[in-house]
Amino acid sequence: MKKIKSFISVLCCIIFTLSSCKNDVVLSETEGSLKLSVGVSDKVEVVSRTLSGEDQRILEQNCKIRIYNEKSLVRKYQGLENVPSEIALLSGDYSVRVTAGDSVAASFEKRFFEGKKDFSIVKGEISTVEVNCGIANTVIAITWDESLKEVFDGDCQVTITSATGELVYSSANPEAKGYFSLPEDNRKLTCKFKATALTGEPYEKSMELSDLKASTLYNLKYSYTAVSQDPTGGASIQIKVDETSLEEEEHVIVIKQRPVIVCKDGEETVYNLEQPVYLEINAQQDFYFQVSTSSSLSSLIIRNERFTEWGCIANQFDMLKLEGNEENMKNFGISVTDSKVSLNGDVWTFLFAKKLIAEMTASEGSVTTTIEATDANGKNRVVIWNIIASNATVVTGEIIPYEVWTSKATLHGTVTGTLASTPKFRYRAKNTAEWSIVEADLVENSFSKEITGLTPGTTYEYQAMDGEQASAITHEFTTESEFQPENQGFEFTSGSSPILIYGAGQSMWWDTGNHGSSSMGKNVTTPDTSVKHSGNQSILLSSQFVGIGGFIGKFAAGNLFTGKYLNTEGTDGVLGWGRPCTSRPKALKLWVRYEPGTVDNGGSHISDGVTDQGIIYVALGDWAGQEYGGETWPFVVKTKNQSSLFNTEKGTYSGDGIIAYGEKVFTESYKDGENMKELTIELDYDNYGGNQRKPTSIIIVSSASKYGDYFEGSGTSKMWLDDMELIYE
Repeated sequence: MKKIKSFISVLCCIIFTLSSCKNDVVLSETEGSLKLSVGVSDKVEVVSRTLSGEDQRILEQNCKIRIYNEKSLVRKYQGLENVPSEIALLSGDYSVRVTAGDSVAASFEKRFFEGKKDFSIVKGEISTVEVNCGIANTVIAITWDESLKEVFDGDCQVTITSATGELVYSSANPEAKGYFSLPEDNRKLTCKFKATALTGEPYEKSMELSDLKASTLYNLKYSYTAVSQDPTGGASIQIKVDETSLEEEEHVIVIKQRPVIVCKDGEETVYNLEQPVYLEINAQQDFYFQVSTSSSLSSLIIRNERFTEWGCIANQFDMLKLEGNEENMKNFGISVTDSKVSLNGDVWTFLFAKKLIAEMTASEGSVTTTIEATDANGKNRVVIWNIIASNATVVTGEIIPYEVWTSKATLHGTVTGTLASTPKFRYRAKNTAEWSIVEADLVENSFSKEITGLTPGTTYEYQAMDGEQASAITHEFTTESEFQPENQGFEFTSGSSPILIYGAGQSMWWDTGNHGSSSMGKNVTTPDTSVKHSGNQSILLSSQFVGIGGFIGKFAAGNLFTGKYLNTEGTDGVLGWGRPCTSRPKALKLWVRYEPGTVDNGGSHISDGVTDQGIIYVALGDWAGQEYGGETWPFVVKTKNQSSLFNTEKGTYSGDGIIAYGEKVFTESYKDGENMKELTIELDYDNYGGNQRKPTSIIIVSSASKYGDYFEGSGTSKMWLDDMELIYE
């Protein structure tokens, strides 16, 4: 096997803290934490090509970090800059998946990097996890032996084809390497050699490579060998395949992270700087700030508009440039207590002494200090340290956005003194007079309560209470609205070729495959006044063969989806799926009549002669968006590319974006005599992370033939739909 001797690689380093937490928001000394470092490494030999600073910046900005519990995705981030230094997590088992680059079917330039690691969050313990994010493509290189020139004239080519992509290699560019993203169920490549013999005759030879691995370089060596010495002569083209793992060696280029700033007290309790710190009036307590950088610290600026009031030389200063005022600053109450300098970065620790904290908490109220750290690479982090001084025994905590639904919300509070009674909350709709009071559930120094019966789309205010004493802090939240699909009764349609699922002058919310089928003179989705639940009409989805004479064309499923039909590529459609939605319903209710036909366009998913199946599914998600034709959609479907189809699997773009999902697969007729029948599709949030994330989009898809995406089904299957409604708690 030919060994790889030189490598170009890149490592994107970040460190952040994941902490176990009962309420999944407040960090304390009793909870576990994880320090996670992430790297992206390119371990493929690349001749005359290095990653530029711009390449590294793009990897850093687009690196995707996904954290899963045993059931679902619970955290997602894009870009190292957007990863918090502290992330609250419940105790339990998790996995992290990091990806970077472009996962395209085949490319000479675009590469895909991936790393995975399992870890656990354990209360009271700290774990460190390193994720090595290496190249995940199957990489193909070709060596063109000099012997080829003995029989071929000019350029030789090899066309390498996967199930989803194709690259053409040329002997004129011998250093080219191709990066393939192979489907898990089809890890094969076809290699077709083409050249022109010295006699002028064309020559072709094909071979197949199977069971190919990811993260592996395959070097194909093409050579010519004479195979006989008889009077007629003979020759052959030989192909030798060398397989090399891409995990053998690496040379690292570091992409620096932003500084990390951590706040602790004298008892080593870590504070979440995104939340206020509540202290008693005249508190006597030391606080330490630790600043960690991946290159030397160049400035550490501290600002507070009241510093001079308490005897400081200025309201703003740089701790690294005190110019002889170190002793004055120490007497004031701020000093550097430790510093460690290394090639991999610095760690500085500075103290806010208890005498300064006493000044900052001398009277009831809030005091804000800004701390800004900048390193030699210009990486910068700013934190706001907010101290609230009060002798109240309880303080009101901020609401967690994903704990606010249409009719319920979870309130939080913290115990700061000795309780007189069981803590409570009082709440009311804003600008109303009467409070509602509920007892809270107390766990150690935190308490919470889920309140129900709230009005959708309404702003509420609430306070924590100890007995009759209410916290001076009031927080607000607004419940989700009860969002509903547009044209949910399908009363409005327009046009004839194609038929559109909205009225004249109205905006599009639903669309269909009519744009493609109407080019052959047919609409697969039409209004129907003969079958309906209410109003004047329902919408009818009719699967059928769309073409000429029953043999020129394609099978098309009757379909309806939220979004827009974007384009027809050949005989295949490109669809933009999804519409904006920030509410979280518990179910989709609608009226359906389904009449399946016998499959006459069978294939690998459903066989000829069996009963067809229909499907309706709904997904809520926070997809980042995919672009096509200058427009961005939550999900873009290209029916000619099966790998682009929607699925719910973890680790995929569509699956990771889902926060709730529900479906109904029809395996037989579904109707009430000749009428429609009510159907409720429950939405599953527990298994898709929707209890800890909020949606941005909704996708609803209906098809008279479940496998219509693969052009399989029955040409006589029909599905009627009417009166869609999202149901809320």
